[in-house]
Amino acid sequence: MKDAVISLEEREAVFATLRRYLWCMDTGNIDGVPANFTEDATIRDVTGKLWNREAGGVFGFATHFLGPSGRPAGQHWIQHMAVKDAGDGELLVISYWAGMSWDAKTDEKSVRLIGCYRDTMLKVDGKWLIRHKVIDPWNAATIQEVGPLV
Repeated sequence: MKDAVISLEEREAVFATLRRYLWCMDTGNIDGVPANFTEDATIRDVTGKLWNREAGGVFGFATHFLGPSGRPAGQHWIQHMAVKDAGDGELLVISYWAGMSWDAKTDEKSVRLIGCYRDTMLKVDGKWLIRHKVIDPWNAATIQEVGPLV
């Protein structure tokens, strides 16, 4: 898969969608999460579960992870690593992420998880949206192989 050749404006629009998704996740905006995805979007979460229409889709995913679970406050840090041409007008964005947590009672801050996002993006009505999101934790099964940087 080759690097995508897109303008800086298009690249920024793609990254803006990915940032809006994370902002919704970090601020607990369940209703805002789906606005960053296509209607037929799927998500494979950090546990490997596939959130498709039958499993509740993007809204089900957001509700599951952002609902009243009592988990500590969280924040995502992201670094976009590559934008690839996925064909048929789609782009594949590969990003590294780290999930931080904060326990307000103890003021303890920690890195909860780290991993890699693989977001397949599609432009719909002039707006870049996530069509497929894969959230891989960083472990022996998902680590990238060392190879040439070309």
